[in-house]
Parts: sequence; structure tokens; C-alpha cells
Amino acid sequence: MPDLATKRPASKNAKAASASAAADPRAPVEPSPAAFQDTLTRLREVVARLPKPEQPRQIDLVNALVHLVFGEGLPCGVGQECVRRIRDEYVDRNEFRVTEAFEVAELLRDLEIPDLFQRCQVVRDCVAQIYNDQNDVKLDFLREATVSDRQAFFNRVPALPPRFVKQLNNLITLEEWVLADKPNQRVVARLGFDQAGEAANSFHDAVRQELAPFGHLPIEVGPDSADGRPRTTPLLSPALLLLRLTPHSKR
Repeated sequence: MPDLATKRPASKNAKAASASAAADPRAPVEPSPAAFQDTLTRLREVVARLPKPEQPRQIDLVNALVHLVFGEGLPCGVGQECVRRIRDEYVDRNEFRVTEAFEVAELLRDLEIPDLFQRCQVVRDCVAQIYNDQNDVKLDFLREATVSDRQAFFNRVPALPPRFVKQLNNLITLEEWVLADKPNQRVVARLGFDQAGEAANSFHDAVRQELAPFGHLPIEVGPDSADGRPRTTPLLSPALLLLRLTPHSKR
């Protein structure tokens, strides 16, 4: 008897996984004058859609982590919708950390995210391990921590895969770079922008001007959609547009 599984049409999830693998909007790009200009053009398009906060504020690093894990390989609107649903569904992060991964997967199942259960398991385990280490579910302390102290902390959160550790570290470093009046050369070198010379300095000034009203690197691509469906355009938020430029950063 033939194996029916081999005759069954590809599922929507399989098609989505294949499409995202073929054209990952978050794929890294080499920092260069041309890449800086393209990034700046796209960043301005996204910023024009974003509601500005009444006062500049820092990004919530736990929300950023949730966004990175659920949105990997996908448009940023998917990560944004996951952050919103988890925020609205659970009273606080202490409730979320004792929730089973399959319950989170049910909450997000209609979004057709590839490897959804595995992503839910990673996020849920990370939140639990952060709480066990800090007696809270916050990551604000990482901004003031040294690079070695950050790595020591991440070593105590083994649920978080190394690629997300690097992305979160880069996000913190990019925030430091963007918000500085004049970027520290050690920060520029850590991001891998030191080979771009004056183009990197001009890029910094333009990005800082665009993001100054926010006080952080937004992970959103616009207001949350009213129907609960993720926005598919623009593809990337300001934070992820900048993260793409750090493939060779030094942690």
C-alpha cells in the first residue's frame, strides 16, 4: 500500500516555512555605504507609520526577545502580533512563565508560524530561567552590564539559542550606538561598522535623528492591527533593519 503521507499536498505551514526560508527578510547584509542608504530609506518609511510615544522610552528587552524568537525568518508584523497576544492574554509574565508551551501554541496557531511549538518552548523556558536567575522577568540590567557580565548571564539561560543571544546583544549595542551624540569607536568596532568610515558616521546621524523621538529602536511596523492579523508591510521594523547590518559584530 502506498504511503499516503507522500501523496498529501504540502500544508500551509510547510509552504510558509519554505517561502520564509527562500526569502528571509531578516537575512544579514554587509555594512556598506549602499547598504546604509538602502536601510535608511526603508527605516524612514517605517518610522512614518509609527505612532510616537509622548516621551522617549527604552525598549522592553523581554518583548524584544519574544519578537526575535517568534518572528525569526518572518515579517516583523508576525513578531509584533505575538508580543501583543501574549501581553493581552496573560496578567503578567509570572503567569506566562508557568504556562505550558502547548497553551501558548494554541494562542498563536492561526498565525501559521513554522516550528511554532519549538518557538513557544524556547520563549517559555527562557522566561522561566530569567525569573529563576533574577527573581523577576526583566532584562533592563543588561544595558549597564559589561560584555562579559552579559555573557555570564546568558550562560545561565541555556534555553536561549546562541543566535538569539547575539541578536539581543547587538540590539543593546545598537541602542547605545543610536542614542549617543557621537558614537564611541569601540561600539562602532563591536558592531562591525568600523570599516565603513565616514559613511557609518553619516548613517548614525541620520538614524539618530529619525529615532530620537522614540528613545529606543522600535520593533513594531505600525499600530497593532484591529483584526488580530499581523501586518505584512513594511517587512521589517527599525530595530530589525539595523540588526541585519551586524553579521560580523563582536559580542
